[in-house]
Parts: sequence; structure tokens; C-alpha cells
Amino acid sequence: MRRRTLIVGSATFSAISGCLLDDEGDAKAPELHGIGRLEIVIDGSPVDLSEDRFQAEHADNYSMDFHFHEETDFWYMEGEEPVTFAEGIDAIPYFEYRQDAGAHVVTYDGTAYHGDESGTELRFRVDDDEVEPTEYVLEDGDDLLLEISTGG
Repeated sequence: MRRRTLIVGSATFSAISGCLLDDEGDAKAPELHGIGRLEIVIDGSPVDLSEDRFQAEHADNYSMDFHFHEETDFWYMEGEEPVTFAEGIDAIPYFEYRQDAGAHVVTYDGTAYHGDESGTELRFRVDDDEVEPTEYVLEDGDDLLLEISTGG
């Protein structure tokens, strides 16, 4: 598996990071656990994750654990602890990840894709290697791919 390190200047980090409060109520930057790329492809069509509705600055419900910022092509992981691939997908607005009887289920814009349905395949890849999304903890520089095929 190949690894890449992304160096982000402190000015850039300050501009894009969220704001948390420490025990005294003072603002502090969250811990940056990682930055990487994510592509989600459904039946051969990539989801445009640069749309405003997915960006932390515009989303009604976003998570500091895993999110996007406008004007960048990267995911950011800034929560308390690093997250798994599945938790990252679940944190994206308009997406949901769950398991149903051990099968992966990803819902996007109200359409549920069940990995145990005939003809449907959900593949989770990190740097071209297939992974178990509930077990793989994201790392800085990971290139993520969620590929959903329905055979249609």
C-alpha cells in the first residue's frame, strides 16, 4: 500500500479548521488526524463531492470527525479520534452507512444500496486495496474509493 504525506501550512489549517472550546471555554483548533482524497462512484458516475451541500461551510449537518471544505479536493478528519472508512461515509451529508444482517448498506439521497442484493456490489478501497470499511481506520494521505454497482 502506498502512502503519501500531505503538508498543510498553518495559515491554511487555521482558515479551514473548525473551532472547539477547551476546558476553560477558550477557542482551540481541533486535532487534525488526517487529510486525503475520496471518490464515490455509483454505477460509473462519480458523485460531485465539491457541491456546496457536501461542504462543511454550507451543510446543515456536518461532522468535524470527517468533512470537506470548499475550494479544496480533500477530506479532513479533525474530531476527537480518527474514524473508520464506514464512519467517514456516514458523516457525509446526504450519505448514510449501516450494516443490515452483516451486509454493507450505503444510502445516498434517499436511495439505499444493499450489498447483499443480487447484482449490487459495494467496494471500499484505500490506495487501490480493498478494505473492510468498519475496521479500517483512516490515515493521513489515504486515497479512498467507494464504488457502488447495481448491474443496471
